[in-house]
Amino acid sequence: MAPPAASRRAVLPALMSLALIAALNFLAYLPSLHAPFVFDDGINIVENPDIIQVGLGRAKLRELLRPSLQHRRILADASFALNLRVFGEGPESFHAVNLAIHIFNAWLVFALIKGNRFSTRSPLTALFGALLWSLHPVQVQAVTYIVQRVTSLAAFFYLFSLFLWLQARVHPWRAGQVGFAAAAVLAGGIGLGCKEILATLPLAILLWEAVFLQRGKPLRERRGWLTLAAITLAGYIAALLVLGPGLRRQVADNVPVFASSWLTRLVSFPRMVGHYLSLLAFPHLSRLSLDPEWIVSQSLFRPWPTFPALLLLAAGVGVCLVLIRTRPVAAFASLFFLIALLPESLLPLDPVFDHRLYLPSAALMAAAGAGLAWPGPWRRMRLILLALTLGLLSILTYSRNRTWTDELRLWRDTVRKSPGKARPWNNLAAIYHGQGLLAPAGQAYQQASRLAPEDFFTNVNLSKLYLAQHDLPKARAAAARAWELNPQNAWSLLAMGLVEGEAGNEEQALNWYHQVWDKRPTDSSLLERLGNGLLQINRPDLAQDVFAKVLSLFPNRPGVFLLIGNSYFRQGRFAEAAAAYSEELKQVPDSPEAQNNLGMAWLRLSEFDQALAVFARAVQLAPGKGLFHANLCEVEFELGHLDRAEASCRRAVALEPSLAVGWNLLGSILLRQGRKEEAIHCLEKAGTSPGR
Repeated sequence: MAPPAASRRAVLPALMSLALIAALNFLAYLPSLHAPFVFDDGINIVENPDIIQVGLGRAKLRELLRPSLQHRRILADASFALNLRVFGEGPESFHAVNLAIHIFNAWLVFALIKGNRFSTRSPLTALFGALLWSLHPVQVQAVTYIVQRVTSLAAFFYLFSLFLWLQARVHPWRAGQVGFAAAAVLAGGIGLGCKEILATLPLAILLWEAVFLQRGKPLRERRGWLTLAAITLAGYIAALLVLGPGLRRQVADNVPVFASSWLTRLVSFPRMVGHYLSLLAFPHLSRLSLDPEWIVSQSLFRPWPTFPALLLLAAGVGVCLVLIRTRPVAAFASLFFLIALLPESLLPLDPVFDHRLYLPSAALMAAAGAGLAWPGPWRRMRLILLALTLGLLSILTYSRNRTWTDELRLWRDTVRKSPGKARPWNNLAAIYHGQGLLAPAGQAYQQASRLAPEDFFTNVNLSKLYLAQHDLPKARAAAARAWELNPQNAWSLLAMGLVEGEAGNEEQALNWYHQVWDKRPTDSSLLERLGNGLLQINRPDLAQDVFAKVLSLFPNRPGVFLLIGNSYFRQGRFAEAAAAYSEELKQVPDSPEAQNNLGMAWLRLSEFDQALAVFARAVQLAPGKGLFHANLCEVEFELGHLDRAEASCRRAVALEPSLAVGWNLLGSILLRQGRKEEAIHCLEKAGTSPGR
């Protein structure tokens, strides 16, 4: 047993290293704590009714822990639900948990380097290996993109299982060996509930055994290992035969645009490897994209780099096999990289994504960092070079995280890097549209349509945009095109319904809306638009039912009570509308729309003093909204405050010169004051006259 002083001398540098890893990663990822939900965060977390119900305590956690071929990532979903239940709905806590997982993973990389029998006693090798991996900017997407907790959490269980297996193989007692090995198997099984990349864990363990633990042993001592390898291979074959076709079909159904043959994916794999290695070697920010533009190979020579990449990959694998005896760490890191890349590379998914490098790069970057910090000639120069490299990588990671803090900036960045891909243009257009920037939204949608003319959803978005611009013919044409391309999709049906509603064809619109409800009764974003469409055709009773469904799915979601209040208001149920708007303001006190609509309800109930207070608050929150000033003008007029009413109305028409209600109210005020000529001018502006 080592003396206490020696133990302390060994433990203290390790603890300091772990603290430094945590501190540097926290600083590099600090901007990410302020990033919003983006891209697939919506459908997978924010709009996921299963996660919301469990997160709000309306369903048991076990409801999420029932695996199936369609619902495989149960542990990741459970973590999102617990995140919501413990910390609330804001993205900040989700980012904090993601960062904590990343730091734990960096600690595991540190521990695996320290525990390898080829390592040295110097803590610098493990420290620099862990830092070179964790501070690399290519990891940002796996950490800052909230939904990719599925990747970082799966990597945690993968690395933790390897760590436990290492403990099993070095433990001096038989009971300890069995216990750690069982724990390693358990951790790997649990990790499968995060992401399918854990499927390669047995291969990684066998590779570890072959490279580090079975080297030099006679054949009779390796029989157990060879038996384990044979059993593992048989298990993979059985799983491929039983689960492979169904899994591939299920994935292809979800993302049909990327459906391709196994052979096509296999032929593309060498180019994918080359692309990923280039990102690790040259991680300039201009090369990191949320949605990369990349095409699969159609044959060995389409595109032409496919065949050279295949030859290079084959040569690289051959070199690794030769180097197992003399350079085991480099051989293991390279072969692990290929093994860990395989699952997502061969499934019919998007060809490449930066976050898929998170786990495969761990061994490569750790080996590179440890190698540069290895004792030997020129070590001081190597350490200086390594420190400068880590500083540069930290700056790039920090800068990349800043891009993620603004959704518009993020999609502009993505479009700039993937100009030939339709999806980034679609997402950029949606951000523009949501911010009321209709002209740039239209340009972005048109570009997406040119790049992917067969994409029905682009036409759905174009129809929505044309409706906002009151261009009914173009809206109808875009909706019809979307329906032709995908007649069974609920969004195509909704687009047709909204167009018919805008055209005043209520029966046709209602027919489309019924089909939407039948197709997607739990899609909250679609239901909200459906409810607003029903209000448009003057069916607030049906809209109330739709909004009530949204409320049952997302009881604490901002905006739901506002919608319910609107349905009550349109039915003349002003007291119930006021109650709903008040509930909305409990959740979002600074919502100008809720304040204004509550004022309208009080106004209809002749509660003028209460209406005055909330209208004044609405104007304070949104001083540039002419309609809010006109509503304040109306209640001031009802209370007899003519001077203040006139000032509010003049402000309303100054902000929105075409606001008829503002001119009408101003004319009425001027008539009350005996200023007939001015009143006639205002009423003419409103399209009315004193005699009407």
